[in-house]
Amino acid sequence: MKIDRLLEILILLMHRKNIQAKELASYFGVSTRTIYRDVETLSVAGLPVEMTRGRTGGISLMQGFTLSRIPVTAKEKDVLQLALQNLSTTKFPEVETLMQKFQALWDATIEREWIVIDPAEYGAPPERNEIFAVMKECILENRQLMFTYYNSNREETRREVAPLKLWYRGSAWYLWGYCYLRQDYRLFHVHRMLDLEILDYFQPIYEEAAFIQFRENAVTPAPKIAVHLRFDPSVYYRLMAIFPAEILVSLSGSIELKTEIPKTDWLYSFLLSFGADMEVISPDNLRTEIKQQLQTALNLYE
Repeated sequence: MKIDRLLEILILLMHRKNIQAKELASYFGVSTRTIYRDVETLSVAGLPVEMTRGRTGGISLMQGFTLSRIPVTAKEKDVLQLALQNLSTTKFPEVETLMQKFQALWDATIEREWIVIDPAEYGAPPERNEIFAVMKECILENRQLMFTYYNSNREETRREVAPLKLWYRGSAWYLWGYCYLRQDYRLFHVHRMLDLEILDYFQPIYEEAAFIQFRENAVTPAPKIAVHLRFDPSVYYRLMAIFPAEILVSLSGSIELKTEIPKTDWLYSFLLSFGADMEVISPDNLRTEIKQQLQTALNLYE
């Protein structure tokens, strides 16, 4: 439509400052005569579009012109810019175009990128990290998604789901949706989903109240236990990334940690990851459980 082309010409001019008519004609698949008529239409509408002849000439907007009807502060622009920059890590193709429009609308200059959020898996093939684009399409277009899923007990099932929301929680991405196998809302760890297949459309069933209730139940804190742990000084900086420095006490060549930690599967994998650099002092039952798991691992090498 002509109105869409006029708007995009305006956005391009605000971003590029000066463009040749033949370049615009090629971009939109129209004749240069059509572009000249579009420029005239913009001028009649009161927009300061200029045309200059010569090798360095072209179509441009009067210097300093921006669309400033939306009252957005400098700090708000920075927040929007940061959000768009990090949304681009999910490989959504629309983000780059949106960034250009953002810069043009508010004459925003991209500063040095100072924070990066990348959901991609290390060492994963490129197609593996396209999963976010697939899920976005399914969520926004109400398409069912089928995939093979592996739960925390290593059980494999083929799921058919109505995807409703992507959720970044803790340090992982999850897909929340209605599972037809379980006949209920379920949360799926994104990186345990394989062999994705987009299916037919489904009738929207999303209810915000259902997600709020699900989230409240999902974040119910696990019971904590008091622990006394002893670490080798070589892992001090790793501990600092998790625990406040003031509770890490150096005693006789070791690091002593006394605190309360939720008793979950994470606790065991966390403690075992230190190998010989960690000893459980108390409680006794946790010390026994860690010892048994280490012995089981040692038996594999005998």
